[in-house]
Amino acid sequence: MLSESKVLIQNFDQYFLRQTHWRYHILIVDNHLFDCYTFFLQAQRTGQKLVHSHDLLEIPHDNKLYYEILVDLKKHTQLNIEFRDTHHLVRPGATIINDNVHGYYANTSYHSHAKRNN
Repeated sequence: MLSESKVLIQNFDQYFLRQTHWRYHILIVDNHLFDCYTFFLQAQRTGQKLVHSHDLLEIPHDNKLYYEILVDLKKHTQLNIEFRDTHHLVRPGATIINDNVHGYYANTSYHSHAKRNN
């Protein structure tokens, strides 16, 4: 087993608490901006919107190393794995104007130049 795989599995075991009423999955991001692969453990309590994301490992953009680590990870867990690629970013939804959940109680939309001068 590769040393990177050992670090990934050690971090995975640290954050995967197997709590009831929680959903877990692994997220792997092919990050072309920083030329790396990043592994995350995503955890979400049932009925809540907040998703907890734990960094597990970041490796250089080397396909051989990536696939070896992925094989080791799949041997260790049967959690669902979601793949994302920074070349194909997806807008999560509509533009947020009021965000009462995170403490932004004022309107966050940008005002036109004419309105700011008044």
